[in-house]
Amino acid sequence: MNTISYDSSEDVLFLEFEPVKGKPTKESGSLKLWCDDEGNIRALAIMQYTEESKEFRKTLNATQLGGLWKGIKITDEDIQETREELLKRLEEKW
Repeated sequence: MNTISYDSSEDVLFLEFEPVKGKPTKESGSLKLWCDDEGNIRALAIMQYTEESKEFRKTLNATQLGGLWKGIKITDEDIQETREELLKRLEEKW
């Protein structure tokens, strides 16, 4: 039994794999999980779903770089130059 439902009055998306009752087993930010004794997810709820999906779409094409790369921005031109260099190297090998 898989069901998906959306409560627009509370802005909650709820996905249920098996029937659940009671409080969630784990909560993290806007995500709530109901798990069985073996750790399998039985249901999940995304609170503030509309806002979370907008934020997800905003950052979908972005990657956070850290460590050595922190603060460095990679442009489309950088990607194109690197691609061309790699293609030249491949042509030289073949």
